[in-house]
Amino acid sequence: MSNRPIIAVTMGDPAGIGPEVILKALADPVIKKVSRPLILGDWGVLQRTRRRQRNAPPLICWQQGQPLLPLLNHRSAHVVCSLSTLTVRESRPGIASRAGGHGAFRYICVAAQLALSKVADAIATAPISKSSLIDAGYDYPGHTELFAELSRTTECRMMLIGAKLRVVPVTGHIRFTKVARKLTRENIQATLELTHRSLKNSFGIARPRIAVAALNPHGGEEGIFGDEEINVISPAVQSARKKGVPAYGPFPADSIFHLAARGEYDAVVCMYHDQGLIPLKLHHFFGGVALTLGPPFIRTSVDHGTAFDIAGTGKADASSMKQAIILAAHLARRRMARRTQ
Repeated sequence: MSNRPIIAVTMGDPAGIGPEVILKALADPVIKKVSRPLILGDWGVLQRTRRRQRNAPPLICWQQGQPLLPLLNHRSAHVVCSLSTLTVRESRPGIASRAGGHGAFRYICVAAQLALSKVADAIATAPISKSSLIDAGYDYPGHTELFAELSRTTECRMMLIGAKLRVVPVTGHIRFTKVARKLTRENIQATLELTHRSLKNSFGIARPRIAVAALNPHGGEEGIFGDEEINVISPAVQSARKKGVPAYGPFPADSIFHLAARGEYDAVVCMYHDQGLIPLKLHHFFGGVALTLGPPFIRTSVDHGTAFDIAGTGKADASSMKQAIILAAHLARRRMARRTQ
């Protein structure tokens, strides 16, 4: 039992559905079977959420100076490291607050510290509010950029994962009008290399097949609808292939995801956020998981937002949170096994 990986689970925005989906995920015995979760969040918020929830698992609040491992090995209870003391007003479900942004930022920073110091074997994150984070003074578009800075990683990308599809956007949370300007041969090639490495090391695919989506309709139609495929994307694919990355394309985006979902490719590198997220969520609206590529630690996440509109109602679906913890544990066990070989 003690060889189960320790997963640092961040609570996300206290006013969102993070507290609810974490408690619902932890109620599944599978989580305890495959991992030892350490919840980084707010004890008060979790207790208030727990009172609104049926079949919530027992929690233990870790106190500074108290041995942690015996608590993590508890047969039924889950351990909480309380990093904020938000009032009821500061954490009202569905109402973002600056205090909540401060709390969410602290949970993420401590998770990174635990992972970098090898105390935690992986991280699984609940959703944050970008506006709350920025309102609190932390100007990051999301988790990925913050984890990149905390781990001093120059190139980070997000792989979104479902049973049928894996997609990796080259550009992330930027406005659509900036996408074409942000696409360069260098960042496309870096995305392909990160995707290739992850498919081999994290998923054990010896010979991955990576498809590359075009930016323009019909793949640009030989330059009629745009020349990014000719001048930027195709040269990046060729450069990656010369370095041993089995990348193919660019293919028209209106057909390549269908082929990947049928199993002809192991992942699709796409040019912008919604190009990849729309087909992924069409197939996997519930249960999709995000994996950060690049940092020296494993970090998974839910593939949805804070859902302020249903926070506190008990309606949130926890399948993505559960799968994020399970995937983090699976990848951590693979990494632990490689170290002992």
